[in-house]
Amino acid sequence: MAVFLLVTFFAAVAVAGYVVDFTFGSLGLIPDQPDATIPEEGITWNYTTWLNIVVLPLAVSLLARFWRTGGAAVLRMTGGSPEPAEHGHGHAPTRHGHSH
Repeated sequence: MAVFLLVTFFAAVAVAGYVVDFTFGSLGLIPDQPDATIPEEGITWNYTTWLNIVVLPLAVSLLARFWRTGGAAVLRMTGGSPEPAEHGHGHAPTRHGHSH
């Protein structure tokens, strides 16, 4: 089954690549090699850098709170199947939440 998925995904990616290449080529959206330029500015400090610096402590604090409050235990519990219901013990609850 894993080999089938691998071959299927590889074929889908290859076909999608050819479709994009032929589509962009037929529309003239692929630049010629002499016109293609590579930016040489390297790493710059811009607004996204500062936003990343601001958001990083927030993300760390949220992760710390998640681990301190037992989030990992909750995640472990959500993966299993539900416990079987007990049948035959007493009566089913009525509409108001108590049994007779």
